[in-house]
Amino acid sequence: MNSLLKPLALALNTTLAQDPETKAKLDLFEQHCIAIHIKDFNQTISVIVTNQQLQLTTDKEQTADLTITGSAMTLLTLGAQPDSLFSSKIDIHGNVQFAKQLRDILEGFDFDWEQQIARITGDTLSYPIAHGIRQLAGWAKNTHQSMQENIAEYLREETRILPDKSQIKDFLVDIDTLRADFDRLEARINRLIS
Repeated sequence: MNSLLKPLALALNTTLAQDPETKAKLDLFEQHCIAIHIKDFNQTISVIVTNQQLQLTTDKEQTADLTITGSAMTLLTLGAQPDSLFSSKIDIHGNVQFAKQLRDILEGFDFDWEQQIARITGDTLSYPIAHGIRQLAGWAKNTHQSMQENIAEYLREETRILPDKSQIKDFLVDIDTLRADFDRLEARINRLIS
């Protein structure tokens, strides 16, 4: 994992250099640490901001001001969907104000993938490559969602491990009935005692 962090940090810092407005906002995070825990891989990456540069490390000794936990796919979509930072798919521990500032930075971040690819490959190849990346990201998102739906359906219909909606509804009705019965019984006991 450590061998991947240096090129990733370089790519992120190069990207930030293309968006000076976002880079300037990093002053809010100076010497702060964000721990990103990727549940799928049971791996935590710490992001430390120093002089408007991002440093990435897997050093467990680092004290985090904010910890963000989620699946790899959910964390990858944060750049495109900053509001998902406060969704049920992501757990946040630490300074909530800090998390809101992070979301604001992600919302304001404007990165032109095609321009960055064009610098390496030239204008002719940049559009097809960027289009391919967008297609791949869309396919991965759809495949992930489809796989979740298929697994849930299998667990409901085939193995009967998960309840279907009607069973959940019946269960909730039974809970409400039990709660009402309990309240009536409690009131009756209180009347008898008094």
